[in-house]
Amino acid sequence: MSIHLLGGGDADDESRWTGRFVAEARERAEGPPVIAVVLWAADASEGERWHDDYRDDLTKLGAGEVRIVQLTTERTLLPTDLGSADGIFVGGGLTPGYHAAIMPAADTIRGLVSTGVPYAGYSAGAMIAGDVALLGGWRIGGVPVASEASSEGLDEVTLDAGLGLIDLVVDVHAAQYGNVSRAIAIVAAGLADRVVAIDECTSLIVGSGGLEVAGDGSVWTADRAGDTDRVTVSVLAAAAA
Repeated sequence: MSIHLLGGGDADDESRWTGRFVAEARERAEGPPVIAVVLWAADASEGERWHDDYRDDLTKLGAGEVRIVQLTTERTLLPTDLGSADGIFVGGGLTPGYHAAIMPAADTIRGLVSTGVPYAGYSAGAMIAGDVALLGGWRIGGVPVASEASSEGLDEVTLDAGLGLIDLVVDVHAAQYGNVSRAIAIVAAGLADRVVAIDECTSLIVGSGGLEVAGDGSVWTADRAGDTDRVTVSVLAAAAA
């Protein structure tokens, strides 16, 4: 099974970038799967506005039961929230909020994924998936490296321990928010050796066969060039449908 990192965005047909996750969960369940959808909002009423959208989208793609787990500043993820899930889907919103609420159950998520439960992270859910999570921020050393709109309420670019599902630092909304520059700046500043920035309506699928891109856009990679201070940028494009 795979780790599916979704760069955000919305469309009528999400089968090419989210459907692969549901198909893997279905394979594991040998039928309509139970998908645990983990969402965070400052308060439950705010989060409930999105429940039907997530439920409808995943059901349309072939999910059986869609179990919404609503987290808040007062309610963190419990291991029992994920019991019997055939797939784990972590949604989007304020990344620092998701990180604080989900990390208490990081060991449980890693354990389930290691047994073959597929993981999908949408926007914030993708940003916290790595060994190192990117929480947000728009400046490094006080110098702007991205739009303040991408700050997630943080000034300095902030990295912290993540879920540990992959060995990549992940940014999202890459082309749409101009976050490729932040990915490059993180590597240039020596904060990480490799960062991937995923376009909206696009998924980076990390599985036993390596990296694969699905959907409408691209995945931008920023890598340190050997022992130099240079940063190499490359683009992984989705395969033609």
